[in-house]
Amino acid sequence: MSRSPNQKHNARLNYEGEIRFGPSFYRLEINGTELRRRIFGDHMIWSDDSMVLAAQEWLTTDYVKGPITRVLLIDVEPQRVAELEVVEKGFVEDFIFRDQVFIYRKSFKATGQSVEAEVQISDIVNWKPMVP
Repeated sequence: MSRSPNQKHNARLNYEGEIRFGPSFYRLEINGTELRRRIFGDHMIWSDDSMVLAAQEWLTTDYVKGPITRVLLIDVEPQRVAELEVVEKGFVEDFIFRDQVFIYRKSFKATGQSVEAEVQISDIVNWKPMVP
């Protein structure tokens, strides 16, 4: 379980399965409510103000097609989510919140390449309701 810095919120990854010859994947539960129809890797981090949780969302568990991942930002108080850019054949990882900027790395294991990306939280416009 991961508690927010202010101890008001918690996130729990519940084991769901694992990819053949690969990593485990999980269901995510926030404050006791599971986000259904979504699966996650084990990378997640709270913002310093405890308002946003960043999680590594997997869009497939298909060994041949994947990995296909993205960052899912979860704004816990209004219960809304923002889906960041989809990364084909790679993982999103190394999450950092720095003030109102979210920084992460797109890692492509097959080629050994990685690219850093950053998003200004206040610039996100594609928030939608969190569906438990």
